[in-house]
Amino acid sequence: MTLLYVGPGLGTGTLILVVLILALVVFSIGYLLWARIKNIFKKK
Repeated sequence: MTLLYVGPGLGTGTLILVVLILALVVFSIGYLLWARIKNIFKKK
């Protein structure tokens, strides 16, 4: 069975995509925490 050659760019593109998705998740969780903390201090 022969494997198809997909080129060197596929691994780089996949790595960048994974890093971007992880950064999006981290920033969204950070924003949710920041918004809740800001809301708690705003009420007092």
